Amino acid sequence: MALDFSAAADEYLGWLALEANRSPNTVRAYSHELRRLAGFLAANGHSLQMDELRREDLRAFQRHLAGQLRSPASRARALVAVRSWLRWLAREELVAKDLSNGITLPKLMERLPKPIEPQELAQLLASLPRETPLEKRDRALVQFLISTGCRISEALRLDRTDVPRQGSRLVVTGKGNKQRPVFLTADAKAAVDEYLQGRTDTSMALFINYDRSVSDDRLRRLTGAGARHIVSRIRKKLGAWSFKSPHVARHTTATTLLEVTGGDVRLVQEVLGHANLNTLQGYTKIVDARKQDAYKRYQEFLDDQKPAGC
Repeated sequence: MALDFSAAADEYLGWLALEANRSPNTVRAYSHELRRLAGFLAANGHSLQMDELRREDLRAFQRHLAGQLRSPASRARALVAVRSWLRWLAREELVAKDLSNGITLPKLMERLPKPIEPQELAQLLASLPRETPLEKRDRALVQFLISTGCRISEALRLDRTDVPRQGSRLVVTGKGNKQRPVFLTADAKAAVDEYLQGRTDTSMALFINYDRSVSDDRLRRLTGAGARHIVSRIRKKLGAWSFKSPHVARHTTATTLLEVTGGDVRLVQEVLGHANLNTLQGYTKIVDARKQDAYKRYQEFLDDQKPAGC
């Protein structure tokens, strides 16, 4: 019996969620891109039977995306989803031929991460207010993110019992449900402890919202949108303009660790929970650029010390 597009997509998305342990956001994103392809095929008279799908159909879809999506990154995300799907279908022998090599990705301009600059980071951490429960929570969240390099989703998934009473080590669950240890600096541990000691609610969540309209403590876990709002408020209040999102804290942790460890890429990979070392190349380039700038200033200093006439 011939496999149709809908069944092939459902098989793949089920595998992504259950066997590959991809996050719900990833599954939704891939589902969206496959629906986009199906819509294009149906609207343009192409067959939705997998054994009738041709490379010419996929090339037409790529031309369609080029006209619909101006951003090369958006087109690349769409095509990666389709290519991965086609490759999986061939590997599982659900289709007779592998059409994935007919998908070509647009060339992307390299975009380096943008961490908080060291001087601005020091000023930010020193200036975080701590008078009210809300301010203590905000301070604890920022210190936690800067210390651990966690994704915001990883931090918000934690319960207050995950924070050790003694010591600085705790375990977070990252992509693919993979667990890894992270560590709190002394300042981060103190900020989190102070925040928790002032809590009077019964919520298990480590980071909660203080919205008075939420009466059930079980529903008070801070959301990603709430965390982004916190960062935006801190950024404007303290003038920390490079702190544009919670993810910037992760970039900052990675860059700082590379600097203080002399470029220990493996260690940073373990701390951040990256599966591929290639994802750290951007951080390495930032550190290299800072070193070059330091040597340039060093040379300028030496030049200034030279006796006149030399």
